[in-house]
Amino acid sequence: HMKWKSQPLNIIRNYFGSVTAFYFAFTGYYNTWLILPAIVGVCVTVFGLTQMFLHPAVQQICDSGEKYPMCTECWMEGNCDTVTYLSNYCFTTRITSAANNEAVIVFAMLMMIWLSLFVTFFKRYQNTLAHMWGTTHSRSASAELRVKYVNTEKKTMFFNKFAGTRQAELTFFDRLPFYVVAFTTVSIFLSVAVLLSLTITIYNFSLSQSLLKTQNSEFTKKYAEELANIITGLISGTAILTLSFMYHWVANKLTELENHRTQRDHDNHLSFKVYLFEFINHYGTLFYIAFFKGNLSTPGEPRYLFGDTFRIENCAPGGCMSEVSMQMIIIMSLKQSIPLLKGLFKALNLYKYWQMFKRAFCCSARKRAVAADNLDNMYRRRGKIVEDFELREPNEMYREYVNNIIQLGFLTIFGTALPIAPVICLFLNHHQLRQEATQFVKRYRRPVGFRADGIGSWTNILEVLTRMAILVNAVLIAFTFDYLPMIVYRDYQSENRTFDGYINFMLGTHTFQRPNSTVSETCRYWSYISPANENSDFWNQLMLARMIFIFSFQNIAWAMARVIEIIVGNTPAYVQQRMVLEETLAQEWLSDDEDDNDNNDDPGRNTASPRISTAQPRPSRASVEEQHPSLSDKQTDPLLYPNPITMDD
Repeated sequence: HMKWKSQPLNIIRNYFGSVTAFYFAFTGYYNTWLILPAIVGVCVTVFGLTQMFLHPAVQQICDSGEKYPMCTECWMEGNCDTVTYLSNYCFTTRITSAANNEAVIVFAMLMMIWLSLFVTFFKRYQNTLAHMWGTTHSRSASAELRVKYVNTEKKTMFFNKFAGTRQAELTFFDRLPFYVVAFTTVSIFLSVAVLLSLTITIYNFSLSQSLLKTQNSEFTKKYAEELANIITGLISGTAILTLSFMYHWVANKLTELENHRTQRDHDNHLSFKVYLFEFINHYGTLFYIAFFKGNLSTPGEPRYLFGDTFRIENCAPGGCMSEVSMQMIIIMSLKQSIPLLKGLFKALNLYKYWQMFKRAFCCSARKRAVAADNLDNMYRRRGKIVEDFELREPNEMYREYVNNIIQLGFLTIFGTALPIAPVICLFLNHHQLRQEATQFVKRYRRPVGFRADGIGSWTNILEVLTRMAILVNAVLIAFTFDYLPMIVYRDYQSENRTFDGYINFMLGTHTFQRPNSTVSETCRYWSYISPANENSDFWNQLMLARMIFIFSFQNIAWAMARVIEIIVGNTPAYVQQRMVLEETLAQEWLSDDEDDNDNNDDPGRNTASPRISTAQPRPSRASVEEQHPSLSDKQTDPLLYPNPITMDD
């Protein structure tokens, strides 16, 4: 099987089952659709790089020299003599300017249209595969009762009006105590995730102030905030991955306590618990930086957390998008590096060398003996059955799905902060897909097969993600990006309709006295929540422009998503025709069998005479295809169908 050819989904389904096959179908389809945003992202990034040196606000900041001293807590409280000028933020502003242009707005709209198209066409692809594999009606006919549920003795008897019998089932009230425990535990973990985000941001501010007090390094003083963002980003990414690992174990235990009837119900409840937590855990810090940091406090009216202990910090001049981009790069890199390192560890067979090292240098005799036994087992020739039995159990599919959906959320919710992200994800996902395929073939046991008609509740999560991404992008561009304030200033405040004087207009002024000093000093700060220079007309015009943009962006995007869903549909027309035809043929065959049974049960019929059937002969596939030629045409759309589908499938 060549790397760049389509996946052998039929072979995967026949050997591993439809659950595994649908996962590889989703991952491959997702990677294919990433090609378009990757191309657009490269174009937007190139355009943004040109704006780094041509943007008028960047030029004014970098050329300001020592004209604008900025308000820093360290300097105002007399803890250090270092004065931070606006020109010190030249590098950060250049990075932010790559996203403060009209190309990013176009990129955001294209990403919303792309997400709507991807979700809609994947549902068509999913339904096509389900029909081809004969699992279309597996949702209603699912019989994969869980062993734990069957062995549970404490059940409530009730009358099933459809079956006409009394059955023993676990009702909602039987599970209510476990639902309460699950709700409480999940709420605690969500609170921990939120507190983690706040703690990281507080530590970021404290670290930047500590770096400003450094007396030995001018580089540390100049780039204190950038270094603080990198360090706290690494800490945040590590904490997020650690908390995710702990929560996955807890979520599995909680779902097991709920004791759901079928494997489908178990997977759906587990997926919801995991994604809800991962959403808060991964995006909490980004939401705080993008929407709250810099909009809650000013040097003139500082606000604190936990009394007067921790002060809420402001963003760097030009906005918070540079910090959002930095956090995205660090979190995504750490999250993607773990499976890559695992694959490298297994590919290089480092486990064998680790055991050799323990056998030679370990201080404990017992550990040296265990390492020697492990090496002997590795070199001993054993039967294929024993080797297969000793393989590891495959990971549960929800772990693989949640990684892809979280990554898709990074690309669509905060993709405007890092337009080059689709390119990075495309190459990493291709490598990871090959790695996962190798693990399923060589390192995992063959999983127990279950019937599935798709990816389950993850389809609903994708639809919710589409609606949420549209709203978040509209608010993000309106309130976090600096594009709309510049347009409003140029059109309504500038005398010559240019950007001249924009930076001075946006900077607020704060007068203060340092401790043990009677001299009043002034500093400047980037104004986000209070009108600079008491110009209320500008802020009213800006707020009106923001509301108009949010209303227009989200309604246009939602309308286009709905139109795409209606026009495209969830199931291809030819699949619908085949489903109707198959249902018609099944009804005809059932009626023929009933006629045969009626003739056999007729007491007046001469049983000695040979049986004469009055039923019509069943139509063959060839005759059906002659009557319906559209059904015999091979579907060869490479984006929708991995293999040609015919009546013989």
